Amino acid sequence: MSQPPSTFLKTAAISNLAQLRKGDSATVIGLADDEGSAATFMKNRLQELGFTPGERIHVHAEAFPCKDPMAIRVGNSIFALRRREAARIYIAQNDNESD
Repeated sequence: MSQPPSTFLKTAAISNLAQLRKGDSATVIGLADDEGSAATFMKNRLQELGFTPGERIHVHAEAFPCKDPMAIRVGNSIFALRRREAARIYIAQNDNESD
């Protein structure tokens, strides 16, 4: 996982994107660094889509009834991610988030 700035940690709760719900916003702080070609491919793909440290994200929608997949806004684009893919994205959610 990419290391977040220590000053950011004082004001934010760290979790992964899969734990957010519709309407939540956060900042990406890193991606999972698992071994294996499939994990490396997924990490590279997420980075190509814009899930990079410091990027603001917003949960735009969740599927009904299982909430999987979820629609995530990154920049001016919206992507559908499965919860297992979203769990690979580490985020920090500030107490005073507004989007």
